[in-house]
Amino acid sequence: MKILILNYSDLLGGASIAANRLFTALKQFGIEITFAVIDKNSNNKSIIKLHNKNKINLFNKICKKILKHFNKFSTGNPILHSVNNKTNIDINYINNSSFDLIHLHWVNNNMISIKDISKIKKPIVWTMHDPWVYCGAEHYPNILENDKRYIDGYTRKNKPKTTRGVDICRKTWNKKKVLWKNKSFHFISPSNYLMESFYKSSLFSNSKCDCKVIPNIVPQNIFKPASKNKLRECFQIPLNKKVIGFGAAYDVNNKKSIKGGYLLIDALKKIKEKSDYYLILFGNTNDSFLNDIDIDSFSSGVISNPNILSCIYNTLDVFVCPSLLENLPNVCLESLFCGIPVAAFNTGGIPDIVEHKKTGYLAECFNSDDLLNGVNFCIDNNAFLSENSLKKAQTDFNNDKIIKQHVELYESVLNAS
Repeated sequence: MKILILNYSDLLGGASIAANRLFTALKQFGIEITFAVIDKNSNNKSIIKLHNKNKINLFNKICKKILKHFNKFSTGNPILHSVNNKTNIDINYINNSSFDLIHLHWVNNNMISIKDISKIKKPIVWTMHDPWVYCGAEHYPNILENDKRYIDGYTRKNKPKTTRGVDICRKTWNKKKVLWKNKSFHFISPSNYLMESFYKSSLFSNSKCDCKVIPNIVPQNIFKPASKNKLRECFQIPLNKKVIGFGAAYDVNNKKSIKGGYLLIDALKKIKEKSDYYLILFGNTNDSFLNDIDIDSFSSGVISNPNILSCIYNTLDVFVCPSLLENLPNVCLESLFCGIPVAAFNTGGIPDIVEHKKTGYLAECFNSDDLLNGVNFCIDNNAFLSENSLKKAQTDFNNDKIIKQHVELYESVLNAS
């Protein structure tokens, strides 16, 4: 059994991290597997970089600018939109290869076009890292506008009010509908939310495709409990503070951002005794975030080393995820494995990780007052929630179990084909 995993990148973004971790785990398990990308950022020699098939020349650039001018598209949904009308790898390489099965992950940004996905002759397993597969061009429906086009179908009449110009979502969805009509994809959903939405979708509700929930891998030898006091001393974090962690502080002023940073700002502003708290920010940080909340803080910047990231998780009393919608966020899973309770909104795939008042706190969507209640509940009940989090990590997200589920699916698909 020879497997090829395809993902746009090997390191950048949650889908890349998930695909890379799966590749590493399956390889260690003894599966003959290859991981191929077109945007390689690591020095891992086991990961191959596929050469771009299409070279962008001056003529193509000019044509692209002209088309952009006459086909203006604007939307109130700030999430990424992908039309996938080009392919930047050689599909013949895949079809003529000795691989038995192709495992697609995040293949957007014109890695593989919608049309060329339909031309892959090998059996396909496809892990959905967001709803793009069953939506139009958008990677998440605009929940702020109660957008349910993925369920009802994309028509001229149900276009959201904030969408202007050429409706690329409807065009992209129609292309999927025509080209994927007779395909038998085997989908993996990391969360129950994504699987349920998949089967509700107009695109796949009556298709030949199936979908199974298999969570993402978290390296349990890296993300695990460690001495909180020793690590706080190491990072010079006060031992007597209530320490809150947050991992998306770059788009906090955008009230349409799916990451919901503005809701966390609103919650933290309501803390009365701010001197009792300390905030740790992961990744890129917007300076206005720190100015608005007036709480002592430490900004780690982007951390590519998972061992350091695990150490930072272990300095926390609570990790906060104020997202409006998520699939199965790596940050919440990593917190769980470190025994750090999570305060988040009751949305998307987060309830798969956070059990209300058992492994964390699920706040009312999108109530910043209740989110603050959740932060304080997790701090006040830290020991109890931490113990439950570690138990849940080992039962619901056990690495050996997840690897076995992947292998069984591969074998089932190959036997059926």
